[in-house]
Amino acid sequence: MVADELSLRRRCEALLLHRPDRMVFSHVTAAALYGAPLPMQFENESDIHVTVPAGGRAPQIAGVRSHVLAAWRAAEVSGLPVTTPEQTWLDLAPILGQAALVAVGDFFVSRRDPLTDVVRLAAHVGGSSGRRGIARARQAIGLVREGSESAGETRLRLLLAGSGLPEPVANLELRDDRGVFVARVDLAYPAARLALEYEGDIHRTDRAIWHRDIARRERVEDLGWRVVRVTSADLRAPEELIPRIRHLLRTRES
Repeated sequence: MVADELSLRRRCEALLLHRPDRMVFSHVTAAALYGAPLPMQFENESDIHVTVPAGGRAPQIAGVRSHVLAAWRAAEVSGLPVTTPEQTWLDLAPILGQAALVAVGDFFVSRRDPLTDVVRLAAHVGGSSGRRGIARARQAIGLVREGSESAGETRLRLLLAGSGLPEPVANLELRDDRGVFVARVDLAYPAARLALEYEGDIHRTDRAIWHRDIARRERVEDLGWRVVRVTSADLRAPEELIPRIRHLLRTRES
C-alpha cells in the first residue's frame, strides 16, 4: 500500500471513531479506496467525502464533504464502509470528464475479480433519472468495456474510436501455429495484425520491465504482427499517431 492510500485509510478510520454507523465513504474517496484510476487533481484531494441516508445527520467537520442519498446502500472495502461500485461511478459523473469516467467504469468491470458489470452499471444509471451528471453517465455507460487494464488503455481506445477509426479489441491473446500462448496485447486490430501497446512510465523506468517488453515485442512480431507503442505524450498530441494508425490499417488490411 502506497503512502497516500495508507494516509487516506487512516483518516477514514479516524472519522469512523466519531461516526461509526449510518455513514459511508463516497465519491472520489470511495473511488480511491476501491483503487480506481482518478485524474491527478482528485488523487491529491484532501477532503473526505461521506454519504448518509436521507433524513440522517451529515457530519459537520472541517475537511469532510457530506452528501445525502435516498437510495442508500453500503458496501465494504477492506473493512471500510463505502458506496457500492455502481453508486460510486454515478456519483463521479458530475465531477469527472467523460474519458476519466469511462476509465473508472472500465476499472470496475475489468479486474480479475470484477467489482460489478456493465449491465448493473447501466441499470443503476437507468434508475437514477434527475440526478446531477446523469446525462454524462448515460453517454459514458455505452463506452465502458470489459478487459481494459489501465486508464491509459481506455484513453487510447476512446481516442481511436473518437477519431473515426474502428474500435480495437482489448487485451487480445495471441498464440502461435501450435496454439501456444505468446502474448496478450493491450489493443488489437486482428484483421490487420496490428497491436497497440500503451506504455506507462513504469515501462520506461523499470529496467526489468523494459527488457521484458523488448523480448515480448519480438515474439509478437515473429507472428507477423506490427506493434505500435503509445505513450501519454501521444494521447496529449495525437496529430501524428492517428494518421499513422489509419495508414497502417489501410495498408495491412489490403
